[in-house]
Amino acid sequence: MGLRAKDVVLSSAASDSLEDLEARSDPNSASIARRIRALRPILLSDCLHGEVVKTDRIPKALKDRHGVENLFVEDLPSFWRLLYTIVREHGERYLVVVEIVAHESMTDGSKGGAASLGSGSLSPF
Repeated sequence: MGLRAKDVVLSSAASDSLEDLEARSDPNSASIARRIRALRPILLSDCLHGEVVKTDRIPKALKDRHGVENLFVEDLPSFWRLLYTIVREHGERYLVVVEIVAHESMTDGSKGGAASLGSGSLSPF
């Protein structure tokens, strides 16, 4: 049995990316969006499902924009990545999806806010 989370939430950047993928009409985008939705129950039951990014390998842009202290990566179709962090609030464990990006854009970074449940820039998944 894996390490369970109370909830999975999306940062504003991740929410925007998912909405954009769902609004597109191409099959590739639909496949990526379906996989993201399918990951929710998996990640709820096992926070450590994704590949761990070593602390010294977490991009500075992600640390600065989202305040991440730990980072995990889930591979998606068409070389897209779902980046998430695990945070604790009031003794509960939450998984925050900080970015959903195409592989080639991972070094570019994107807009976002701190990965904290009290930030108001998070939406339910």
